Amino acid sequence: MHGSLVLDSSIIAAIFFPEKISGKSLAIAECHDCITVDLAYTEVANVAWKRISHNGQDTATVKNLLDECMAFIRETCQVLPAQDLIPSAYDLACSHRITVYDALFLAAAVQCTSPLVTADKKLHHAAKEIVKAELIT
Repeated sequence: MHGSLVLDSSIIAAIFFPEKISGKSLAIAECHDCITVDLAYTEVANVAWKRISHNGQDTATVKNLLDECMAFIRETCQVLPAQDLIPSAYDLACSHRITVYDALFLAAAVQCTSPLVTADKKLHHAAKEIVKAELIT
């Protein structure tokens, strides 16, 4: 292992729902201790829903991938409660003009003194001013 990283929902989703960054996301997760925020459960479930409702993917296949993703978050990641991060996330959201949702992952990185990995350019731009951050594209 190469230390801890905070993974936002975009990276976790990419590990299980195939897209261009899936290989890179998986490689990063495999060789680090992963940290995330409990919000990731909800955001990844929304990705699954979009795969069915917007992309017409098979419901059973997507549900199986979602189940695997939930197990990864629950069993592999250190999951931080969003409620504990809200004061910091709110301040970060206001000062860096990002959503509170995104700021929760940045607050987690600050709290854990760990780099943040994201596929979100706006979050990466804000994060790199505060913590080490990696943008996966």
